[in-house]
Amino acid sequence: MSDWNELLDSVNSKVIGIINSSNDSFTGDGIYKNKDSLTRLLASAKNKGIELIDVGCVSTKPNFKDISKEDEFKRLNFFLENYDGDFKLSIDTMNKSVAEYSLDNNFEILNDVSGFRNAEMIELAVDRNSKIILVHNHPESSHIQEKMEFKNVVQEVKAHLESKIVSLISNGIKENRISIDPGLGFGKTMDDSKVLFSNLDAFCFGFPLIVGYSKKKFTETLNLTNSQLYQHCIDSGADLVRLHIAS
Repeated sequence: MSDWNELLDSVNSKVIGIINSSNDSFTGDGIYKNKDSLTRLLASAKNKGIELIDVGCVSTKPNFKDISKEDEFKRLNFFLENYDGDFKLSIDTMNKSVAEYSLDNNFEILNDVSGFRNAEMIELAVDRNSKIILVHNHPESSHIQEKMEFKNVVQEVKAHLESKIVSLISNGIKENRISIDPGLGFGKTMDDSKVLFSNLDAFCFGFPLIVGYSKKKFTETLNLTNSQLYQHCIDSGADLVRLHIAS
């Protein structure tokens, strides 16, 4: 399985297209039980030159409700049964069994918004030599949407990521399999996310940087167009940007 540098060298687009195989996404674009919507999104992604797709089956919007593992599998299987394409696939999940099943079905990236807190997820990534997206999650938070207090959000988020990277490597994940995401909106106030977004270059410290701002509320206060938001990420050193796919 390729490492992050090999993957980034093999794609032309710097976009990871988001597909929500759910019916409760905060953007209202979930494709669960709607094959036509999935077909349109995949066609739109292909037309835009997008080569990477991140599939999520559980909503992580504020005050989201947990769903059963069985329901997450149903949503994932709906995607797999109706998927027709040659995209490189990432799975957005905090569930080890869902992650393992995804890797068995041609997914190659594990995107865990809990920040790989679950030792079983780490063991799976090691066993499969998977590429991972390490999303920042405050080490003292009890929930990914719990708003935490920061004295210096840029310094603290960077320190948390660096500490977690050391831990992951010590547990067997190879350095070249790790990418980072500062976790805009996750456990952070709108002001925190704005500061992080304005200082994305602080997170260019040797690991591929992935930024996910798409349709998050803090962006409404920045007075920037969609094109300007994207360009800011690229100019700041982001390797990939997660964006919702407009059909």
